[in-house]
Amino acid sequence: METKTVSIINFHELSPEWQEEAISNLDEFAIEALYFEPEEAHNPTEHILWDMSEVMPHAGVHESGFQYNCVMGISNNTAMLIYLDSSGEEAQYIIVKTV
Repeated sequence: METKTVSIINFHELSPEWQEEAISNLDEFAIEALYFEPEEAHNPTEHILWDMSEVMPHAGVHESGFQYNCVMGISNNTAMLIYLDSSGEEAQYIIVKTV
């Protein structure tokens, strides 16, 4: 299970193409949302722009030993476990099956 580390950024820090994607996903709420910074090699056609609007506080330790303080449901049987640092500027996450 791979742990990824990302910066948390706001709408204005997204490139124009990612801003378009944000607006198509969140409409008028896009400007107020926070996002996982997309990797440089990623593009909106092939990759997901993760926004933090659905993140819920929930602390725990995954069976792999990963400690998290937030969770986001991705689909019926998949979730993202997130450790958001105390500054709110960086996150580590893993994606897990929930069933």
